[in-house]
Amino acid sequence: MVRVGITGCDNLRAAELVRILINHPDVELVWVRGTGHAGLRLDHVVPGIIGESELTLNPQGEPEEVDVVFTCGPREQLAATLNRLALPDETRVIDLSGCHNLDYIENQEWHYGLSEMQRRVLVHEARRATVPGNAATISLIALMPLVRNLKLDKPLEVRVSMGELAFPDRGKTIDGFSLKDWTDEQEQELEMVLRHCQSSFDQPISLKIKHFADRRTTTVEVQLKCDLDEQQLRQLYDQYYDDHNFVFMVDRPINTADVENTNKCLIHLDKDEPAGVLTIHAAMDLLLKGCAGNAVHVMNLMFGLHERVGLALKGTGC
Repeated sequence: MVRVGITGCDNLRAAELVRILINHPDVELVWVRGTGHAGLRLDHVVPGIIGESELTLNPQGEPEEVDVVFTCGPREQLAATLNRLALPDETRVIDLSGCHNLDYIENQEWHYGLSEMQRRVLVHEARRATVPGNAATISLIALMPLVRNLKLDKPLEVRVSMGELAFPDRGKTIDGFSLKDWTDEQEQELEMVLRHCQSSFDQPISLKIKHFADRRTTTVEVQLKCDLDEQQLRQLYDQYYDDHNFVFMVDRPINTADVENTNKCLIHLDKDEPAGVLTIHAAMDLLLKGCAGNAVHVMNLMFGLHERVGLALKGTGC
């Protein structure tokens, strides 16, 4: 069993993480900590888990040793949190705050927690992983087959729509950023990762993020000029994602019910042959594949578990 601790259990992503982990067959959730609610039962704070856990928040005394800690608090508190916990070197850390998403290339201690890009590294090397931002995650999944085959050579227009749960605080994001600041950061993260994966790519990237009427879905539409025909593109995507467990190609427009409450990302390709313009559509659940589910996927890889274990989650069906 993988023994798990969670810090910063005061937000939506932490609550979603708890709901996954208490039902994960290879996990023992040992302790959960937050900035308040000391001694309060966890099922009083996290909806939907009555009868599933008898843990209390912020238990007295030093935290028990665990195999991995998920850090879910504000990014400015990460260093202080890790210093306070004084974790042994062998304890893995998976950070959901995005604190190191823009410096992981220089900071060799942290690895980028996107399995569709870093699976081998996460399995064999990573002891600390940083979970990508929602907009960067879905955009990179949509583009990774092109990047890895060195096919990006035209400007990119990326339009991301995020559901209401991404903006719980009067228009600010889960991390407290304004929409403009969050967009700027996500564009910087996307550009940095793409250029790192394909050094020959030097074209401009335009990222726009807007609210989406749906509650918890994130979608992306990427447009670019592309010389490959639709059959070549589909073959390239099918080959890249053939052995991945959560990304699927579809031949029809994507319905948000296909991804809500799941850890899946669906991709649909639309090529305007006369104009030579490729439009990539993708959709995922912003709190699962976009955050907590992705973090658990990273944990599975780190500990040699099957990628899908604990993540066979229920879709809405409507």
